[in-house]
Amino acid sequence: MSEVLPTSAGFVCRHLDLSTGHLPLAERDACELYLSSGGTAGRSCLGGPYGWMIHVPTEAEDVPQDVSPELAALMVRAREQNCHYIHFDRDGSIDETLPFYD
Repeated sequence: MSEVLPTSAGFVCRHLDLSTGHLPLAERDACELYLSSGGTAGRSCLGGPYGWMIHVPTEAEDVPQDVSPELAALMVRAREQNCHYIHFDRDGSIDETLPFYD
């Protein structure tokens, strides 16, 4: 993966922008659980009213054990494109080559 680029304002990271429909329902529920539990349970993410931002580990072996095979595959795709995060947004891009669950 490419290195994070330092700037005078901080670090610049790339993200893969996808529709929330590309995130399996169980993973969406895990994101909501994380947010509603104050970060004590579920899938680690940043969230808002329209979706989630999930960190993509630099190395495949650093992906949490409880990540679904579907999310793990999206993380591989993100790493291939040198992205540090996946941004799942309800109005995000739909990639016809990826599974869609919504």
